[in-house]
Amino acid sequence: MAKGKRVKSVRPHLKEIKDWSEADKLVLVIGSLQGTIASAETEAKERIDPIKAKLAKDVKGSQEKIRFYTESLEAFATAHRQDFKKGHQSRKLNSGVIGWHKSTVIKVKKATAGLIEAVFGRRAAQYIHIKTTPDKEAMARGISIRCRKG
Repeated sequence: MAKGKRVKSVRPHLKEIKDWSEADKLVLVIGSLQGTIASAETEAKERIDPIKAKLAKDVKGSQEKIRFYTESLEAFATAHRQDFKKGHQSRKLNSGVIGWHKSTVIKVKKATAGLIEAVFGRRAAQYIHIKTTPDKEAMARGISIRCRKG
């Protein structure tokens, strides 16, 4: 076999389809199976939803206590911020850690990067993080072209 040539694997485990009529029947079977799955999911959801509702009711008091205690700890830590070591944003206790995280929530629209570039010009790069991802469609086109040449 020549080096670099790709060979399409034979899949003996596939159902042999003789004509379009048989293909149409298989599409109908797939639709029926998907309907069966959807019915089973609906039935499960109908059984699960009351259990979730009961759980939410059962834990509501605990969640309210957690929220109350958390807000109380936040107020206490804020009032005693001078007790934190200099330069530290957290304080380790026997049962856990109390602290702050430096974070800001910023909602960004797709057009924001363009606006940043327009406002900051050459300095915009320091405010924009560009995520590099592979272009799967381009890679697939490149592979299919190689297959046709080979």
